[in-house]
Amino acid sequence: MLSSLFAAVIARFRGLGRRRIVSFSRDARRRGAPPRLEALEDRCVLSNTTTIPDFADMPPIVAYPDVLMALQSKGNPSVVFVGDSISYGYSYGEGAPVWAAFMAPLGMADYGIPGQTTQSLLFQLSLGQLAGMHPLVVVLNIGGNNLREGDPPQAVAAGVLADVATIHQSLPQAQVLVLGVLPGEESPTDPYRLAGAQTDALVSQMLVGDPHASFVSIGSVFLQPDGTISDTMMYDFLHPTTLGYLNMTAALLPVIQQAIVSGTPATPSVPSTIHIPGTPHLPNPSAPPPAQQIPLMPS
Repeated sequence: MLSSLFAAVIARFRGLGRRRIVSFSRDARRRGAPPRLEALEDRCVLSNTTTIPDFADMPPIVAYPDVLMALQSKGNPSVVFVGDSISYGYSYGEGAPVWAAFMAPLGMADYGIPGQTTQSLLFQLSLGQLAGMHPLVVVLNIGGNNLREGDPPQAVAAGVLADVATIHQSLPQAQVLVLGVLPGEESPTDPYRLAGAQTDALVSQMLVGDPHASFVSIGSVFLQPDGTISDTMMYDFLHPTTLGYLNMTAALLPVIQQAIVSGTPATPSVPSTIHIPGTPHLPNPSAPPPAQQIPLMPS
């Protein structure tokens, strides 16, 4: 009796949120097949016949952090970040001092997982990552790992939209800011960079007509005038340095603040300097002078 009950609980856990979520099998990913979506009122929504990826189908390095992150105490943040190592590094990596100075005082929470893909994020969300919270804004940064694994831009864009639809199901009133795939690799003609641009173009088109989601492009803050990336901005030409996160914050924070105040994101703008308390003002090489320093709290 006890064993059968335990088996039922496990089955229930693995089936959590199984309806209305996209199925991503390993075979489908190898074929580059996009998740199934349906058109409804000029927008893409999840089919009610699809399922989430199974725990056993994901690499442990991603699956176990997904579970641990979803089970931790959540509180009631005003802004939530979900995504891959770019998001994770914001509060737990190179961006930690920037996060502590600018994001934490605004009541933000970071649920990014290194190695996260559009598929594995669906699993994290299905575990109840957003359950019981009422954030005003969700910042989604996902898709880069899919491109690095060889998924075509069309499949990656469809996966991003599946994640957006799942977030809408959990938080129907929250504004979802979908970040473009950050530029990667040193050269502007690198295939990864080109695939990211194609993915961004598709995602921005697919979000048209969604009143609770907006595409936000901030990748230019990492680029030099000739389009290359310096290791002072991305230490491995993929992940931001502390200075890279400073530039990212300078562009992103006003967009988040505008979304909180009005429910509509503003166009990213970049101040000429931004300041972490206890450190000197650092010049922002991507910004045209003059500009105003980022406020710590919404105006």
